[in-house]
Amino acid sequence: MEREHQELILKHLRKESSGFEEQLLSEWLQENPSNRKEFEEYVRTWDFSGRAKVDFEPDVDAAWMKFKAKAGFEPQQIAPQKETKVVKLFDYNIILKAAAVLLVFAGISYLSMKLFSQKEIQEISFAAGNEKREIQLPDSSKVWLNAHSKISYADDFKGDTRKVKLEGEAFFEVKRNVEKPFRVEGLSSITQVLGTSFNVKTIAGQADEVEVVTGKVSFALKKNETKKVILTPGMKGRVDNNSNVVSEKIDNPNFLAWKQEKLVFENSTLGEVASAVEAYFGTKVELANSELVNCRFTGTFEKPKLQEVLDVVSESMSLSSKKDGNGYLLEGSGCQ
Repeated sequence: MEREHQELILKHLRKESSGFEEQLLSEWLQENPSNRKEFEEYVRTWDFSGRAKVDFEPDVDAAWMKFKAKAGFEPQQIAPQKETKVVKLFDYNIILKAAAVLLVFAGISYLSMKLFSQKEIQEISFAAGNEKREIQLPDSSKVWLNAHSKISYADDFKGDTRKVKLEGEAFFEVKRNVEKPFRVEGLSSITQVLGTSFNVKTIAGQADEVEVVTGKVSFALKKNETKKVILTPGMKGRVDNNSNVVSEKIDNPNFLAWKQEKLVFENSTLGEVASAVEAYFGTKVELANSELVNCRFTGTFEKPKLQEVLDVVSESMSLSSKKDGNGYLLEGSGCQ
């Protein structure tokens, strides 16, 4: 292990590392399994020491003298007696010395446990900038963050559940563990699974949503987890305007377009096309008149580019697209 990685681990354990150093450490851990194994060995050694920062070497003789004084074993004058041969069944000096040492170490163990129990659990956060980002969690689960999204979790991932907080949108591939459910906390919802893959969207000003790809998911209201639905592959859960959770069939073939870098349209209305393009590129696309809503389009775009999509859609429907403020406007005579 290189010295710089040892220093990153030591700073992490001492809670002295910066956000940038935490990011470097996380990327190093994801490079290969051997890095993760070395890191876990450091953590186990650190935890075993109780994080006590005071070097201590017990003075057995001193402890023994204090123990005798407290127990009342003071020297006494005894009249000379005829020497007799004594066979020792037990060496009480050794026993009492051992007891004193045990008392000393019991005190050290108690102090270590107090220090360990009072340590503050550090929270790890990752944020995606203008592009999506892939992250591996401590349990080997994987997360793909959409652009401008953020995830955070406790650094040790210990306890009865594996908890993460999400702001934005992310796709999860959760490693199955029936003894430790995986929970995603959104703005208004809680998604809980044992091990599966699903997409969660929790954006301010929008309803929380989860779309299930594999496995089974529990989707509940954050303020009242008794209000929940159980979702299976192809199902979507969302929080409605009345603060209830509802389930429905996924009707958007492009709900994972941001992760797959692919837009698919199969006899889709122009309104659906415009919505999908808006969601993928984050750019407003409007229709000049209501008659255009009835137009339908079929096509697939791999690693799409905004202008390419607009040009192909416009050409196939005899439309024109023009820049309009911060977005685009599609104009045409409509479809019969």
